[in-house]
Amino acid sequence: MKTLAFLAVLALPLALARCAPPPDLSTPQGQCQAQADNSPEVARLLAETSGGSMAQQYIARRELPLARRRAYIACLQARGLAPKGAGVEPLK
Repeated sequence: MKTLAFLAVLALPLALARCAPPPDLSTPQGQCQAQADNSPEVARLLAETSGGSMAQQYIARRELPLARRRAYIACLQARGLAPKGAGVEPLK
């Protein structure tokens, strides 16, 4: 029973993230958010959250927000909306 509760707690942030409204595609920020959500790294991590060992799922859930942020910032930089190389990775 504890395992089921633990899995539910781990799955809650992903479920809530999927219920978020879609980004506003009329703005460059919204377009970059949509592009980040569809990036290959984010797609790979999402696939790992639903399969594999518990350790792989844990690591993927931990890395997913960082991957989204990296893809979002890369998109903004490509459009000239964020300075290149000025950002600092958040602490892990």
